[in-house]
Amino acid sequence: MVIYMNSEEKYEMMKLRVLHSFKWEKDITIPLSEEFGISKEEFDDILMNHFDMSDLENMHATFEVANKEKVKRQLHLDLRLYWLSDVIRLVSAEDADRICHQLTKDIFKNGKSYEEALEDGRAQIVELIREK
Repeated sequence: MVIYMNSEEKYEMMKLRVLHSFKWEKDITIPLSEEFGISKEEFDDILMNHFDMSDLENMHATFEVANKEKVKRQLHLDLRLYWLSDVIRLVSAEDADRICHQLTKDIFKNGKSYEEALEDGRAQIVELIREK
């Protein structure tokens, strides 16, 4: 038996294939649906209604970039650079950005744990403020 689909049904099926891929489910649809307290299916429907195929295909790469930026901002907060750099200027903005950028790279490219990166960042900050 052959099942025929019109172009809209094919398009919806293609979008669902993207949303049901392992990376999408692991990184986006399951965590966010759980965080918002809705079913994965409802979240899939929301995404399908808001985005076209090209948006969905490119969104996971955008997610990865955003995740790196989130970690970089969290490092800035956890290293108290909002205070040490932004307020009392004990650490320059350039040094603060360089430290957070390098630590983020260490986490994502070199597999360093977040806690190890924080320890390294604290050591770098102490070294910087001792120099001045």
